[in-house]
Amino acid sequence: MRLKTFSAPSLSEAMANVRRELGEDAIIVATSDAPGGGVQVRAASDKPLGGDVIEAPRERAERIHREIVQQRGDKTDGVDRIIRALGFHRVPDTAIEALARFCDMQEDAPPAHRLAQALESRYRFAPIEGLAGEVLLFAGAPGAGKTATLARIAARAAAHGVPALLIATDCERAGAEARISELAEKLDLPFALADDPRDAEHLVQESGDRLVLIDAPAVNPFDLDDLDMTAAFAAAAEAEIIAVIEAGTAPEDVFETGSLLVSIGASRALITKADCARRKGAMLAAGEAGMAFAHLSASPYIGAGLAPATPLRFSRTLLDMQDLPDGDVS
Repeated sequence: MRLKTFSAPSLSEAMANVRRELGEDAIIVATSDAPGGGVQVRAASDKPLGGDVIEAPRERAERIHREIVQQRGDKTDGVDRIIRALGFHRVPDTAIEALARFCDMQEDAPPAHRLAQALESRYRFAPIEGLAGEVLLFAGAPGAGKTATLARIAARAAAHGVPALLIATDCERAGAEARISELAEKLDLPFALADDPRDAEHLVQESGDRLVLIDAPAVNPFDLDDLDMTAAFAAAAEAEIIAVIEAGTAPEDVFETGSLLVSIGASRALITKADCARRKGAMLAAGEAGMAFAHLSASPYIGAGLAPATPLRFSRTLLDMQDLPDGDVS
């Protein structure tokens, strides 16, 4: 594992330097302000020195399959289907290899159960309970589904008799305040607006024993100011940061943005719009970035709720590929 700190005038320049030297698979460990100005990015990579060629996802999937066949003959017992599925979804290379090898050790089990056991061995699954007194801040890129996610959790809380407070902080985005205000009215829940972290702190202090759900400003994780603002809201409200990630996002982008969100304290990821994505490698890329999985959303309707993230649910989602042509893992 190689570790290196990159300094640059801006986060985008620092990230470009990381990619150029350590490659696309580099792990972002932390970001911070540089002592003399600008930013610092600390990154890690398994890429060997000397510029070795990095295998494409399809090539790695096929190589792993060949190795398993050589070890066990033709009795791969469905592991080939799992490898093809992971390659098709563009799951990160290191994850394909680790999951495939774990699946190969699980004999006499259907592919979905094999993959579920492998997922459970590699990732953490921790659904949101939505208890009174919890403070949750939902952070994500524009259009990721933060507000709809917050509304679904609020609706579930209301159905279970848990008092909740909705707080909007995205005051600059057109229509954001009106949308969450309308949702709060439909759910018959109190709604408040926080212009800055101090407002959020006061609102939480006055919320009593309520479940507090905060709709954070839309964040560009590669913008240090956006990351700082999200972290400031979370710190002031003493809130857990939940990353809201769209299933159809490129896994490489999810891994990088997820690593940056983890660096400011994001602990869990909630996957949205799984019904709209054909390739869903983003689901596992969030776990590779270090976050636990909370829920999976596969419906555009708020009333449909959120499905708790479980290894078997993720496995079945990734293997549900009846329309995948033979040999297509590109």
